[in-house]
Amino acid sequence: MKDGYKWVGFQYEFTGRVYSFGRIPRCKTAMLKHLKPGQKLLVAGAGHGTEAIEAAQMGVDVTVVDLSATMLKHCRTRMDQCTEAAACMTCIHDDIFNLQKTETYDMVLANFFLNVFPEQRVDDVANHLATLVKPGGYFVVGEFVLPEKGMAGLFQNLNWYLAILFYSATTEATLHPVHDYAGLVRQSGCEIQDIEYFTILGLRLYWSILGKKPVRPPAVNP
Repeated sequence: MKDGYKWVGFQYEFTGRVYSFGRIPRCKTAMLKHLKPGQKLLVAGAGHGTEAIEAAQMGVDVTVVDLSATMLKHCRTRMDQCTEAAACMTCIHDDIFNLQKTETYDMVLANFFLNVFPEQRVDDVANHLATLVKPGGYFVVGEFVLPEKGMAGLFQNLNWYLAILFYSATTEATLHPVHDYAGLVRQSGCEIQDIEYFTILGLRLYWSILGKKPVRPPAVNP
């Protein structure tokens, strides 16, 4: 398997925290409050395990999937430092499309994961992640905010392009405009229940989007 983060994965968590003045870690964990102990969480893209470890410490059963062995190594290192979290976490080194546990998880979390994919691919990824959510469960996306019009949009685009230019030059991430992540959540069949924004100097730069998968009505016998 190719490891797009082999040479730059070591700095991922630190750089994201500094670059966003701490907003990215807060964005990653914002929607964990909707989980209860014993429920199942899937984290798509390990990062260094920020949200996965916090959820495990809450007593949530966490599965982390990442194609990058480097990211999983850093996630496991942090996990091993927290015995309480390690007991509730499973790490899988694989492509997310190889995970076929349909309607298994109470929440699927995709934080700063969908932005890796090009426009012609990101729809398929979001739709696949939504298939893994139980009816009544949550599909959560934390990402760079969709730019507004005017001066705000200029700064929001600048914030995005500075990040993606670095990662598209150093990893297999694709250079593209900001995806409409709220639209992707809706398109996947989930209804948006909540959005939390994370700002710097009053400017919205990151958002966490909580989508709920509808519960199917019970089958009616003829």
